[in-house]
This record gives sequence, C-alpha cells and structure tokens, in this order.
Amino acid sequence: MRKLRVFRDDHVHVMAERCQTCIFRPGNLMSLRRGRVRQMVDDATRLNSCIVCHDTSDTKEPAVCRGFFELHPTAALRIAELLGRIRFQKP
Repeated sequence: MRKLRVFRDDHVHVMAERCQTCIFRPGNLMSLRRGRVRQMVDDATRLNSCIVCHDTSDTKEPAVCRGFFELHPTAALRIAELLGRIRFQKP
C-alpha cells in the first residue's frame, strides 16, 4: 500500500468541501460493501490517522476527506487545527 502524504509544507491538507461522491454523504454513492465505511473510520481513528479523499488519492496532492474531518476528527487533526496547520484544498 502506497503511503499518501496529506502532511506537506508544514500543513495537513484537507478538502475544502465534500466531493460529490463523498462516502459521508447520504446513500452509498461509491457502491461500497456494507460496513466498509465503518471499518475505514474505525481503522483511521484507532491509528489516530485519517481517511484520504478518494478524489485526491491518485494525485500528487492528496488531502483528508472533508466528511471524515467534520465527523471524526482525530486528536492529530484537532491538534493541527488548533496550531493553525490545516490548509483547505479546493477540489
């Protein structure tokens, strides 16, 4: 598995808004198997990590999923926000 770098240039990059097919929007817009989102959230929070927005995962500038940031802020994300180290990234 490739490590995605949402922390770069001294900031954690977070999507400025939820993408159109965000896994945290109502419905199953990504056609994920039942329980997959819960598993992803559980894994990310257990590791004090994040979920990367799928729209940015194959780019040179990955960013934290906005839905995850809003609904499941980990300690690391809260600390980055308190320190002014969040940079909101346009889609």
